[in-house]
Amino acid sequence: MHKLLSRQLRSTRRADGSLDAEALIAAVERSYDEFDRERRLNDRLVKLMEEDLDAANEKVKRLGELRLSETLESTPVAVLLISAKCVLQNINLAMLAICAPFGFSPRRGDAFAEILGKIAPEGDAGGIIQRLFGGEDIELRISRNWYLSRARAMTDGSFAVSFSDITALKDREGVLATARDAAESANRLKSKFLATMSHELRTPLNAILGFSEVIHARGLGDGKEAWARYVDYAEAINSSGQHLLSLICEVLDLSKIESGSYRLRVETLDLSQIIRESLSLVRIQADRAKVRILPVKTSGDLSLDADYRAVKQILVNLLSNAVKFTPEHGEVEIAASEEGGNIAFSVRDTGIGIPPEQLQNVFEPFHQGDAQIARRFEGTGLGLSITLGLVRMHGGELTVESEPNVGTTVNVSLPRRAASPAECVA
Repeated sequence: MHKLLSRQLRSTRRADGSLDAEALIAAVERSYDEFDRERRLNDRLVKLMEEDLDAANEKVKRLGELRLSETLESTPVAVLLISAKCVLQNINLAMLAICAPFGFSPRRGDAFAEILGKIAPEGDAGGIIQRLFGGEDIELRISRNWYLSRARAMTDGSFAVSFSDITALKDREGVLATARDAAESANRLKSKFLATMSHELRTPLNAILGFSEVIHARGLGDGKEAWARYVDYAEAINSSGQHLLSLICEVLDLSKIESGSYRLRVETLDLSQIIRESLSLVRIQADRAKVRILPVKTSGDLSLDADYRAVKQILVNLLSNAVKFTPEHGEVEIAASEEGGNIAFSVRDTGIGIPPEQLQNVFEPFHQGDAQIARRFEGTGLGLSITLGLVRMHGGELTVESEPNVGTTVNVSLPRRAASPAECVA
């Protein structure tokens, strides 16, 4: 400005060197006018530049948001962008699909805690957010699926929160856990089998070996009394051998049933006749145990299509168990009747009964309740497992009702007519 004034002063001097005041004032006014025009022009230029810069920044911002939206939509993982104030900034379609079944569509500005509260109502939304923003990965159950949620901090203080569907992984974990439990159960069953069988086999084998050695060595001499004892020993050997044979047959039968190789040979049978035959087999056992077998209760036509050996084994197993677990002077009763298209029969006893917590396990192989029961009553504990398998092979049902110190009733229902009169395979 001062240079401009200097030029104006020089240009307004008279010939004698004096200043022309009017000319100087006019020159100064012109200079200020020119300066003012330049200032306004510069202000306009600055304003235009600022507007262009704002427009450029807005364009960059929109372009960034567009690219961010494109990135969000291109990923199959559900994602939300949450501001530092914990409100929604952006959301992709995958996340909207998760929210849709809950009847709402999150919008920008919605509180993240409210969104979580709707899709995972059983969780503590505030606690979940605190754990997520603290860097912890969280598994959440949303509707019927499982999701792994993660939060990653952005440079501006916001968070990108993702929800990855891990339902298939959880299902596989469940299958593996089931398989592991089954393997552990099988291992326990194997150990139980070995312990039970070693005990059950050792007792009759010791009797067979001991008595046979005495007979072979004629340890009691050759007199009449000695030979009478030898006969008793031979009977004991025979009884022990029969016991061993029954144990082996039970194990083989269970193995066949479980492997599906047990074959049913179906024919028309009279259940009344099989009941009489079965009772004759267990009556000696009942007499020794001083257990009374009540008269059989039957009604209706008891003919049915079934496997003779299997039905007889079912009845003998149930009657033997009833006698075994009934104390002296107790009672055992069997009843049979026709019920529509089925033949139903039951074996009731007044024995020791089964505690409610053990009732669901009575069909497991080698199960005999607690250790005290296992020691008091001989047997492998396979009877009910085999019985249930044979009943199911016929398409029937078996249920157990029991009360400790009152007694047990086993109910069996078999179809009167088999699906095919020919040979059936389990």
